[in-house]
Parts: sequence; structure tokens; C-alpha cells
Amino acid sequence: MRMRTIVTLLAAMVVAGCGSRGPLLSDFDADQLLAHAAERTEARKWDDAARALETFIFQYPTHPRYQEARFLLGDVYYQRRDYLSAAAEFGRLADDFPTGELADDSRYRVCQSFYEVSPKPQLDQEYTTTAIMHCESLIGYYPDSEFAPQARQLVSELTDKLSEKLYLTGSNYLRQGVPDAAIIYFNDVLERYPASSGAPKALYGLYEAYTAIRYVEDADVAKERLLREFPESEEARRLGGSRAGPQ
Repeated sequence: MRMRTIVTLLAAMVVAGCGSRGPLLSDFDADQLLAHAAERTEARKWDDAARALETFIFQYPTHPRYQEARFLLGDVYYQRRDYLSAAAEFGRLADDFPTGELADDSRYRVCQSFYEVSPKPQLDQEYTTTAIMHCESLIGYYPDSEFAPQARQLVSELTDKLSEKLYLTGSNYLRQGVPDAAIIYFNDVLERYPASSGAPKALYGLYEAYTAIRYVEDADVAKERLLREFPESEEARRLGGSRAGPQ
């Protein structure tokens, strides 16, 4: 009797567990799948929404809203912070339908997704350079897109991060008493990212590095360029009353 009771309870638990998983998506038609995905998205149930959209995409590849469903799936991935999956989904959509009405939207979202995983300047910047590549791809393919200005802004921010990484490396060498190595990195900032936020820092770093090794003329050149090109920068204010050369 006791065993029968246990078996009954276990069976009830299994049924309850199955019921908690929600409806069988395979029984839904196209409109029901999209409606379910919208409802789950509104409730911020990202996994449920993704499953509904994935089912729709698999079952209805010729449906008029197929591209929309794929875009929405990318957005669901993005909302649940699965940025790499979002980038992949948006990228495939843009490649599969380059003249579709969501093509430029999709390319921008690839750029935006990689922007989200771009790390701090001290870390490896692979995702940063990838984000820049995709932002510039959007600008190149769709220069008149409403997203082009936003993409340019992201490129500016990401470029600043790359310049900051080089600057920080140079600064570390300078602190370690290796000014020759620091000079290489500061010059790299100026050659590769002359309009970035790292440029005035690099010029100030050059001034300090050349001063440390008593290259007075080179220090003067760095100072004059800093004051000329970035007169409103913090670094220019710091050098306003300075004079190149060892103290």
C-alpha cells in the first residue's frame, strides 16, 4: 500500500513537472508562435521567447514574417545578454538578406552586440576590433542608414579604447624606468589614433619620456604639438607653464 502511494505521488510529480514547461510549441501554428513569443518577451521570459521563435524559424522558413522572427530572436539573445549569439544571429540575417528591410538594422545590431562584450582597455581587445569592423561595415554598406551616426559614435568610443590600451602600456614602461619602450607605444597611439582621446595623453607621455632621457628638443616638439592640437585637454593645462628639459 505504501509503495503504491509513493508511485502515485511520483507520477503526480512527473505530470506537474511536464505541465510547468508550458504548451507544446510544435502544436502551435505560425501566428500562435509569434504571439506566444511576443507575450514571453513582454514578460521578460527570454528563454521561452527564444524557443518559440526558434520553432517558428525552423517550421516556417517561407513565412512573410520570417525575417522579422529572426531579427526578434537576435534581440531576445541580446536582451538576455547572450551578446555573441545575438551578433551571430543578426550577422546571418544581414548576410542572408542584404537587401531586406532589416539589413541595416541587423548590421548595426552586430556592431552593438560586439560593443557590449568589448572589455576594459587593459584586456585583450579582439572584440573591440571586431565591433569596429562591423560598425564600419554598416557605414560602408548603408551610409544613409538612420543607424550610421550611432555606428560612428560607437567607432569613436571603441577607437578611444584601443588608443587607451596602447597608452597604458607605454605608461607602464615609463613607470618601470624604460622610457625608450614607452616612446614606441606613445608614438604608436599618435600614428594609429591621432584624433582619439589617447592622443593628448600620448603626447604628454612623450614629453615626459624624452625629458627623462634628456632629449630636450624632442620633448619641446611633443609639448608644442600638445598645446597646438589639444589646447583644451587636461594634459595641455598641465604643461601650460612647463618647460622641456630636465629640472
